[in-house]
Amino acid sequence: MSVGRCPGQDRRYWKPGDIFEEPCPHCGGMIEFWKDDVTLRCPHCRRVVTNPRFDPGCAAWCSYASKCLGEMAAVYQHQPRVIRDKLEVEARKNLSHHRELLSLALKAASFAEKIARDEGVQPLVAIAACLFYDVEKAGENGTGSSTTRESMARAGLEPGIIEQVTKIIAAGDRDLDDPAWQVVQKARYLANKALAGRQPQK
Repeated sequence: MSVGRCPGQDRRYWKPGDIFEEPCPHCGGMIEFWKDDVTLRCPHCRRVVTNPRFDPGCAAWCSYASKCLGEMAAVYQHQPRVIRDKLEVEARKNLSHHRELLSLALKAASFAEKIARDEGVQPLVAIAACLFYDVEKAGENGTGSSTTRESMARAGLEPGIIEQVTKIIAAGDRDLDDPAWQVVQKARYLANKALAGRQPQK
């Protein structure tokens, strides 16, 4: 089966604003960009300039991104924000039948992102640990650990980060001498407290 041309790349669907001029950050000369240009060489100073309006949104998800963008696709697909979004999608899949656990995971991940930045911890470690903390508990066939690892790998986490996350989850609430573990525990505490405040009084 042949793959049709991506509508975003098909110029029949473009609008007038999809071709625009921007000043070169090196010499100030004007450069005409088309929206799908990732980089261009300035015609005035000959330096390579990145398109300031290039939107990598589709590159983050599209399985054909490498055909459009080449090596740049991998760069965009490994941006922390993109990986965080993919982790959330995986968590939603794994906890889709466990609404309360999913709510806790999402709320904790939100707290963890801020706490991790404030405390100098790698945010993706804390976020992933919060998102997958209860996946094993939710698994009915006891395959939580392998499911968690596979999900994190699909989201684009590096093996070293996956090992850290797995260690934090395995420790549970047993004290672990690890700043990321402490961030996760704080985030889960705050998430539980926030969610309990939303429960209707009996």
